This record gives sequence, C-alpha cells and structure tokens, in this order.
Amino acid sequence: DSALIFLLNPNLGGAIITGHEVHQGDHMRSGLIEHICIDPNGPKCYCGNHGCLETYCSANALKAASGMPVKEFFNLLHQTHALNLTQIWRDYLDHLAFAIRNLNLVIDSPVIISGYLAPYFQEADMQYLLSKINESSLFQMDESQLLVGNHGQYTPAIGAALYYIKEFLTPAVS
Repeated sequence: DSALIFLLNPNLGGAIITGHEVHQGDHMRSGLIEHICIDPNGPKCYCGNHGCLETYCSANALKAASGMPVKEFFNLLHQTHALNLTQIWRDYLDHLAFAIRNLNLVIDSPVIISGYLAPYFQEADMQYLLSKINESSLFQMDESQLLVGNHGQYTPAIGAALYYIKEFLTPAVS
C-alpha cells in the first residue's frame, strides 16, 4: 500500500508510494529526497545548496569519498576489510540511516533500498543500517520494514513493467 523508496544510483533518487501509487505531488516534485539538507555546512551539491543528501548517499558520493569506482570499492571492502574503506562505508550507512529515520516519521511505511548500490548490500550492512535507524528513533523499525532490491539500477523499471504485465494477463471484466 505504502512505501518510501531510496534509489541509490549515481545520483540519488526517491519515491513515495501511497495507496499503491507513486505520489507525484502538485508540481511533480514529491520524493525528491536527494535535496533534503542534512548538514547546511556540508559539501556543495550540484543544485547549488550545501549538505544535500545527494552529497552523502549517492553512488557518486561514495565514489568521491573512496577515490575509486564503486565496483572496485566493494571488491576491496569485502575482500580486505580495510579500516579506511570500512569507515567510508559506515559513514555512508550512517547518513542513509539518518535520512530513513527522519523520513519514516513523515510516512510510516516500509523502506525499500533500490538502485545501483542495492546489490552490494550484505546482510551485515542491513543489520548495521537497521541498528543505526533505531539507535535514536522514537519508533523502532524491524527487519520486515527495511527491504533491499536485488536487481540493481533496473529494479524500478522491472517494477513498473510488472504493473503492465499484470494488466495484460488479467482478463477484462465486462
């Protein structure tokens, strides 16, 4: 029925689903989570403001923080467990948890993590993220409310296509 979607792509994206539909907003700007300011003294965003969630939680932000392509970052992170890479990833997850915790106060719903970075999330990452979300939250989330897509950047397209496939396969009622 309802969900909050984080699209962890090169540029961060998002969506709010209510009543089984993507909430568009009056001016088609609903779900633009990437420009929520989480630190007014933070890095400059491409939008011209400072400290947007984009500058902390996009794949581009992770690439900039690590100084290497995302695929290489995760290969090294999971193979070497280097402390500097672990700290970069924890900082990323901490910022993501901050955003999830606050946005979940606006729309009390499951949270879906999707997009380019989603396949890199391991079970330990999800447990860490959930613990950080719940660390100073008024309302606790459980594992069933934090979901991760496994089709990477194609998950939204697949989800959109499933709607039309269902319509095609459902017989028309006369």
